[in-house]
Amino acid sequence: MSRPSIAAERTEQIMGATRACLLQYGLAGTTLERVALESGLSRSHVRYFVGNREDLLRLFADWLFVGFESGMDDLMSATEPPQRLSAVIDYLFGTGFLPISDDDAAVRELITAGLNDEKLRDMLQSRYNQALGLIAGAVRDSIPGVTAKQARTLAYGIWSLALGNSTLAEIGLPEASGPTPRWAVEALVAAMTPRA
Repeated sequence: MSRPSIAAERTEQIMGATRACLLQYGLAGTTLERVALESGLSRSHVRYFVGNREDLLRLFADWLFVGFESGMDDLMSATEPPQRLSAVIDYLFGTGFLPISDDDAAVRELITAGLNDEKLRDMLQSRYNQALGLIAGAVRDSIPGVTAKQARTLAYGIWSLALGNSTLAEIGLPEASGPTPRWAVEALVAAMTPRA
C-alpha cells in the first residue's frame, strides 16, 4: 500500500490549521503566519503548498464542501429513490447540520470573505448550486410528477431553511433544535407536491 503524498499530508495539515485560525481569530486574523504557526510549518511551506491568503481561503472552502458533498453522495447511494427526499431532510435537519460544529462558523467566515473576493464568491455559488442540484435530484426521485422547475424551487426552499436553521441554532434559538424546522420543511414539501 502506497503512502499518501507529502503534498496531500501537508495540505490536510494546513486545512486543519486554517479551520482553527478562522475559529480563533476570525477572517481578518487568519493570516499565513498564524496558519503556519498553527500547522507547525514555516510560512514559506504554507505558501508553497497552498499559495497566498486568498488561495488558502478558496482551497479551504473547497476542502470543507468536499466533505459535505461526500456525505450527501453516500446518503443518496445508500437510499432507494422514493426515500431520498426524506433521507436528505433527515440529514439537513439532523445529523448533517446539527449539532452546530466548527465547520458552521468557518463557513460563515468564508461567506463573509466571499463578499469581497469574487473568485471565492463564485466558488461558493458553484458549491451551493451543486447542493441544490443534489436536493433537486432527491425531490425528483421521491415525488412523482414533479417538474424540473418545481424540484429546483423546492430544493431551494429546503436548502434555505436548512442554512437559516443552522444559523439560528448557532445563536441558541430554542426552536432551531426542536421539531419546528422539520414541520416547516414538511409543510413546504406538501404545498409543492403536485396533486394526483
